[in-house]
Amino acid sequence: SSGINAEWPLRPGMISNNVFKQGSGVDIPCNMDFLKLHANEILLDSVCKLLETHWPKNRDMRKKHLNVNPNPTLPMSIVMLEGTEVIGHYRLFESLESRQWCIVESLIISPEQRGKGLGGALLANCIQLAKSIKMEKLYLSTKDQVGFYEKYGFQKSCAVSILTKVNAIFRNRNLVPVSVPSSNTSVWMCKDL
Repeated sequence: SSGINAEWPLRPGMISNNVFKQGSGVDIPCNMDFLKLHANEILLDSVCKLLETHWPKNRDMRKKHLNVNPNPTLPMSIVMLEGTEVIGHYRLFESLESRQWCIVESLIISPEQRGKGLGGALLANCIQLAKSIKMEKLYLSTKDQVGFYEKYGFQKSCAVSILTKVNAIFRNRNLVPVSVPSSNTSVWMCKDL
């Protein structure tokens, strides 16, 4: 046994692949599973290693960032597995601007698995999850994958901010939020759900 906790949501611990085979236009191999990272902490080191292939960062800081929410709400990290190997990841956050908007961050497929259509399968999973938690819009920021996201219905948009504990205080007090400035090289994109 790999120690993987299987308890979420359609099959314990996993997001059903069948959801995406029924009309999403994305085929997901039968041996692909999607798990919530917080319920499967045994995968944390593998996820950190995957993220470091594209975004170098101190591993201890990354672990703390990824492992912050044991609740069934946002933020949440989702891991894509092939068997017991971590081959993909994304993280969803609530936006500061609206409780019905979310932001996907760190959507990545392992370098060895790229070019097989798995990025589309991972994004389809992300879109379906956002819909299942009643989000109306899904935002992301990219530097070099605009064409990829446009294929899945994303359009260029203005920047939005991730809801944090600090800026949640401002939202709850009906104060005007201050958006985090976007990098000059990033393009913000949005998909209506």
